[in-house]
Amino acid sequence: MIDSNLQSTREVLVFLMKYVSGKVLDFGSGRAKYKKIISTHANSYTAFDMFPGSNVDVVGNALDTPFSNNEFDTIISTQVLEHVAKPWLMIKEIGRILKPGGRCLLTMPFLVPYHPDPQDNSRFTTNGLILMFKDEGFEVLECGGYGRFFTVLSEFMHFVCFDPYKKSKRGSAFVMNFFGRIAKFLDRFVKNDKIYANVFIVARKL
Repeated sequence: MIDSNLQSTREVLVFLMKYVSGKVLDFGSGRAKYKKIISTHANSYTAFDMFPGSNVDVVGNALDTPFSNNEFDTIISTQVLEHVAKPWLMIKEIGRILKPGGRCLLTMPFLVPYHPDPQDNSRFTTNGLILMFKDEGFEVLECGGYGRFFTVLSEFMHFVCFDPYKKSKRGSAFVMNFFGRIAKFLDRFVKNDKIYANVFIVARKL
């Protein structure tokens, strides 16, 4: 099981690298900020996103990708599913291009402010994610929440004080980094597992 002290998506991803191998697809990669972490565990790495960019290898639609059936050993998707209009169809598409026995590692926000990029459509509890993956023929290996009570508060403070979709005020990054570190420290003393900022799931295609 995942360490309850892990608070960020980066930390959770590092912890879950034991599930990563073979030909890997970063699904909704954006700027591919986790490429270095993922590549150390992969035979090959492909960055896929709906928007072109210097770090994107393939551009396309999350619900109708250009990849072949059963192409990838591992698919990783971080903080993407909430932006998709029909998230269950994205899970179905992941199942199509993942090899039998292949693994999907996915994270998404739960108690996080509305953030259109370009849309923000949904939130799922851990149970909701489990049901959706099982409906698409996956076996769930791990699922949980991360980022406890004080991390949730710091996320909302970030949006209230410094809108991340507007030009940052001078010093805002320093202030939010400071509060984030305090939140991470305080969360070590929080035992309530019903409050979490984000959710993750590791599922295997049957």
